[in-house]
Amino acid sequence: MKQLILACLIIFASLPAMAQVSVSGRVVEAPSGEPITGASVIFRNAEGKIKKFATSDVDGNFTLSVPSTAGCTIEVSMISFAKKSVGLDGVKFPLTISLESSSFELKEVAVKGQRIREQGDTITYSVGSFAQAQDRTIGDVLKRMPGINVEKSGKIQYQGEDINKFYIEGSDLLGGKYGIATNGINHDDVGAVEVMENHQPMQVLAGINFSDKAAINLKLKNKSKATWAVHGDAGGGYSSQPEGGVWDGSIFAMAVMPSFQNITTLKSNNTGTDLSTQSTDFFSKRRNTELSRYVDIALPTVPSLNAQRTLFNRSVLASTNTLRKLKNGEFKAQLDYGFNRVTASAANVTTYFLENGNRVITENRDGTERTHSLSGKFIYEVNKRTTFINNTLKTDIDWDEITLGMTGSIPNTQSASLPDYYVNNNFKMIKRFRQKHLVTFQSINEWESLPQTLNVDLTAGRPEQHIGNHAFFTHESAAYAFVLKGVTVSLEGGIKGYFRSLTSDLPELPDNDMIPGESVNAVNTNYLTVYATPRFEYWMDRVNFSLNAPVSFARYKFNKAIADRSEAYFSPSLSMTWKPNSRLSMSLHGSAGRSPMDLSLIHPGYIMTSYRSFTQGVDDFHTSSSQSISASVSYRKTSNGLFANAMASQRWSHLPYTLSQQLFGDYIVYSYSTAKNDSRSLMAMGSVGKTLDFMRGSISINGSFSRRESQLISMADGEAQAPGSAFVESVSTGWQAGASVSGAPTKWLSFDYALRFSSNRLTMNEINASWLTAMTNRMLINIMPHKKWEWHIIGDHYRNELTADNFKSILLLDTKLIYKLNRRIEFSASLTNICNKRSYNYTTYNQLSSFESQRNLRGRELLFSLFLKK
Repeated sequence: MKQLILACLIIFASLPAMAQVSVSGRVVEAPSGEPITGASVIFRNAEGKIKKFATSDVDGNFTLSVPSTAGCTIEVSMISFAKKSVGLDGVKFPLTISLESSSFELKEVAVKGQRIREQGDTITYSVGSFAQAQDRTIGDVLKRMPGINVEKSGKIQYQGEDINKFYIEGSDLLGGKYGIATNGINHDDVGAVEVMENHQPMQVLAGINFSDKAAINLKLKNKSKATWAVHGDAGGGYSSQPEGGVWDGSIFAMAVMPSFQNITTLKSNNTGTDLSTQSTDFFSKRRNTELSRYVDIALPTVPSLNAQRTLFNRSVLASTNTLRKLKNGEFKAQLDYGFNRVTASAANVTTYFLENGNRVITENRDGTERTHSLSGKFIYEVNKRTTFINNTLKTDIDWDEITLGMTGSIPNTQSASLPDYYVNNNFKMIKRFRQKHLVTFQSINEWESLPQTLNVDLTAGRPEQHIGNHAFFTHESAAYAFVLKGVTVSLEGGIKGYFRSLTSDLPELPDNDMIPGESVNAVNTNYLTVYATPRFEYWMDRVNFSLNAPVSFARYKFNKAIADRSEAYFSPSLSMTWKPNSRLSMSLHGSAGRSPMDLSLIHPGYIMTSYRSFTQGVDDFHTSSSQSISASVSYRKTSNGLFANAMASQRWSHLPYTLSQQLFGDYIVYSYSTAKNDSRSLMAMGSVGKTLDFMRGSISINGSFSRRESQLISMADGEAQAPGSAFVESVSTGWQAGASVSGAPTKWLSFDYALRFSSNRLTMNEINASWLTAMTNRMLINIMPHKKWEWHIIGDHYRNELTADNFKSILLLDTKLIYKLNRRIEFSASLTNICNKRSYNYTTYNQLSSFESQRNLRGRELLFSLFLKK
């Protein structure tokens, strides 16, 4: 009887659960039908009281279990959309609920929150707390975040180290071309920037291979997800130098959805903005084909000034990048086209330092360079805990044509055609089994063709240099690794093949009687290498040790240009990283070993590199040896917004050959002599960044020091000199220090200020040249007298020491007025180089010469622009 009563009670108690109703549906955007992620779904009973709630998933779906739907409703809400209420009487599930876009003005409130948050190895920066009114892109905001450094090229570093991944909502859409994102994504579309320390991008290596690199992830605002974010601007005006019309326009479109991402951009300008760096792949490694240009003519550049002040350009960039998530992986396609037409003119004086008296060459340069570049990359990747598969097919095609006219010591006209064709396929597969074992297979194949043509029109003749340069590289490898109680042991083995041909023909040498030697080259530089790389890695509580000990055997064949050769190499390296706590990290790295010479130096005949310079290769195969040691330290305290890092390295190199400079009249020949050349270099750098919360700003201080000692040989007119008298012991020393500060002390005022001071000196044969200094100041002040108006005042001040105690100062002023009709439409008018400065002088030094130059600047420029945002 008791058992029967108990069973009845259980049945009655379970009746409500058995009577549960599943309320399900999907939240989409009207009228596109795209799913809305993160929408709030609230269930109210007949009395209007909240009983349950849920959030829509990445596909917009939601599910609620409720006792009854009679008289009940659900409310769905999402930022940037109008709230919607649906009665549940008589409806069928699943529902489809469409939300209409909506905007409303919030009442002004004051909210004080953390600008930087820390959770484990992830540091989160609030974009809104670092953004200022003058910012347009997320790249503008990244520069103010302490611990993050954005170089002039657009490359991003965290705590002094290059990042290893750049994600948008957790997906690697752009790879190393993240300059497209940092220069295109509107900062108002990004809610937070996440820095993931010790990031291992391949899940299969988690817990097996230690990574000390960081990755950056952009967390978008909800309004920018699952929709197309589009903005663009168009501007036109007039410039006084170069005289004529100017334009600047761009279109940027981005879609970030659960299974699809795309960024497409089109930009064009002739206002001095270099677009080529925005599509640079910062993660790409040096090509294994190892081809380089022998022809060395280029338009004059200015090392000190902002490139936008001196670049006379017409530039176009078109880029589209797509990522699609598949059932078992993802597919990415990237296509880029760039065009750049640049003109430049300069007056130069080059002084060659010689034992028997200096040689001075004067030049007035005026030239044009046209560059077309087309690249494509197609990637299929599976990135799982037990399997990693990646196949990357990449091609780069470049056409570069330069025309350079000169007057002065040797009047001439040079023209060069420098196309470059490159194809690479990289396949990698890693399989993890039994949690602690890894097997890896990799296949790399690269082909490159780098033909070069140089035509020179001289009063003494018209020499023409044709160079054929082609290479194929293949690398096949396999590796096995296992983990045992914190110890990772791995062994990689493989074979590398390299096949390269070089041909050149210079029918006519200027002053042939003065410059002796062959002017024809037909060289093959091939090798086959087998290698094995044992690796040992030990994990303790907060310490990581790793030892690499690669050993290889190579057979070189040179088609009788020089004698064939066989060589064995051993280049061990040891690294240690110590993290005593979550704030502090220290590392030490050392390496030593032998390495082969650059095979492009093997050519017995002359190659003309410019109208008055030639290069001649070595007459034997050489190997070099080197040792290096480096140390780094980083510290952060996110609660105080404090980030600091420092690094120092010392390197010793030992070469059995030495660069030689010989002058034959006005012509110069660079070759290599069999003579020991021991060099060493020291480099140190550091930076400190700190938030200034009292004015929503930040401050950073950085500095660096470098010293390089080396030997060269310098002779005039090929004359024989006493043994050792032609050797030049050179020491190049330089240091720089800089600081930047930004803030918004009031609602109507914000500013950015940067200061950089540098000094360098060249010492030859213990004779010290003067220290030459350079200083740069840049200030941007943004005044907001009304919520619809902004006034930018920009000043650049440069002070450079041309010669000892001889300084050159220049102040360049710009201004910009912006009217914001609403949050989607802006009008602006800008005036650059208000004082209409037209030229600039500077001096640089290298190991054997000094270079003085006067460059033209972009003149006064007026530009009217319209900005639109969807």
